[in-house]
Amino acid sequence: MNTDSNKVLLVGIGETGLGTIQIIRSNKVKGITTLGIDEESQLKLQYAQKLKEVELVILVADLGSEKEDILTLQAAKLAKVNGKIVASFVTTPRIFEGEKKIMHALETAMELKSEVDASLIINKENFTNLPEDGYSPAEFVDSLVPVEDRIADVIQNMMALISMSGAINIDFEDLKTALAQSGTFAIEQGMGIGENRIRLAIGIVLSSPILRTCDIFTSRKVLIKVLMPKNSPMRLEETKIMSDFMGKFPSYADVKWGVGEADDDDILSVIFLASGFDVKLPD
Repeated sequence: MNTDSNKVLLVGIGETGLGTIQIIRSNKVKGITTLGIDEESQLKLQYAQKLKEVELVILVADLGSEKEDILTLQAAKLAKVNGKIVASFVTTPRIFEGEKKIMHALETAMELKSEVDASLIINKENFTNLPEDGYSPAEFVDSLVPVEDRIADVIQNMMALISMSGAINIDFEDLKTALAQSGTFAIEQGMGIGENRIRLAIGIVLSSPILRTCDIFTSRKVLIKVLMPKNSPMRLEETKIMSDFMGKFPSYADVKWGVGEADDDDILSVIFLASGFDVKLPD
């Protein structure tokens, strides 16, 4: 895929969604058209128009607020009516925001799953880093990791996954196939350096808070792209490690991997997307 083709529409709703859009715009990520929505009128005008020009819609939204929940559901339904593949990143509130808001968000998330092809529910609580021996109010505020930063990273990884810059490529059609009617999906990147770089990269992927409730070894579709330093190509033993990792997925899983060139001269990266897996309770 030429990522300049803009076949992907990123829609942001709520603080996290709008923040994600700002990051994607600032980073000038190729291949994505962006739209922030905070009023229903935008769905009928700008959104409906942009849907005519794209094939894949990525929704990023905070859930728990009645207005934002309604806008998110309407955006998903309108995209599906127009025959688009829809993937959603939605966040649930942190504990201090109250049980009522959390339960409302979870109810909306379950309703949304029936309206989209693939959904990833992100618990903001997994992105809070608090010391175990107590903390001040200032430390509490500092501990609230901006979830939009992580989601923007994930979306950029998705575009890097389908960039036609490697010897063995994964393309836009592969991405659409992996997401279509899959129910669940997740994407993450791991990086490694040194002798054990590929093991380190895979380990970072598997330990990601994004994947905390994802039983990825039940996935039906898996896309993996390895980005290697130009001056240090993949060794035979590293190919075996990657082969062993792919062998952990069930026999029915459709697993495809590609190879590209890393921007950094020292760091190897593994971009991993899985879909159609079971959801598990967090450890």
